[in-house]
Amino acid sequence: MLAALAIALVALGFAVAGWLRPTHERPSYPQSGDARTNLCASYTVVHQAVISNTHLANPGGKDPSGQLAVAANARLALLGGGAYLRDSLNAQTAPPADLAEAVNSLAATIEQLGVNYLANAKNDAQAPLRHDLDSEIATLKKLCE
Repeated sequence: MLAALAIALVALGFAVAGWLRPTHERPSYPQSGDARTNLCASYTVVHQAVISNTHLANPGGKDPSGQLAVAANARLALLGGGAYLRDSLNAQTAPPADLAEAVNSLAATIEQLGVNYLANAKNDAQAPLRHDLDSEIATLKKLCE
């Protein structure tokens, strides 16, 4: 019984120490002081992640596990990329309005694509989003030149 009490007190000590000294820090987004540079850097990373993960081939041919893994990576890239872009945008103090609008629009589109893929949406629902995505990428590419 004494050992259980000692373990409980040690656990309580760790809990109090963890509560008083949080170790979680905010994610680090590109921060050069220039919102345009920061947002364009975030866009570039997300664009690369989405392109590379939505164009993966199943290494196992028709193996269902491989197909599921490839699909999961694509959905993660879309959903995570959208969230990363929004967080990066929110971390900027004075982003140019046209760039902020373009980043927010791209984030919304890729997140919607990801959610639709999770919901097994038909191509009719995805095709307009893919078309929007192409024009949003072209806009951001131009803004970030």
